[in-house]
Amino acid sequence: MDFIGYRSDALGAAVALVNALAELKADEPPVDDQMRTVLTAHGYLAGRAPKSAEPALRAWARRLRTVFDAPDLDAGAVAVNALLADVTVEPHLSGHDGQRWHLHYSPPEAGVVDRLRSTTAFALAMLVSEYGMDRHGRCAADGCTKVYADTSRNAARRYCSPACANRSAVAAHRARARARAQ
Repeated sequence: MDFIGYRSDALGAAVALVNALAELKADEPPVDDQMRTVLTAHGYLAGRAPKSAEPALRAWARRLRTVFDAPDLDAGAVAVNALLADVTVEPHLSGHDGQRWHLHYSPPEAGVVDRLRSTTAFALAMLVSEYGMDRHGRCAADGCTKVYADTSRNAARRYCSPACANRSAVAAHRARARARAQ
């Protein structure tokens, strides 16, 4: 599914930023470049984001999390609207760095962090407006604090990764086996 036609994976970046934040341990200092690595992995020009952008990216990841944690559609819409209110959306075509013309959602002078904020907010707005709360949320695995966004045809995803899905399936199987044995 292509939610916004952008050359980056904005929805994937939103999920990855939230999950990178979830991986941070409360008693450990943040990992250098952890959030900027997410930018590169999802098609943003992370080299243009200074190292000093890490705190801003972590703060944005906390804001994005509010959409995944929303208990219902009304709360999800409020969370998305709060994100959209805090970004500058100024669509225009851009043909930079040898790339073909493509759509940008932030002003031409915006830095990579502002572009990330605009596109991730817009991607979540498209997801919620098109599919409500059925295509995203918190991982269903016990003890996991990560999130997911489901872009499959059948919209059956409930886990952040195959590892969490497998762990949950094995735990359920073992619980059923114990119940039968008793």
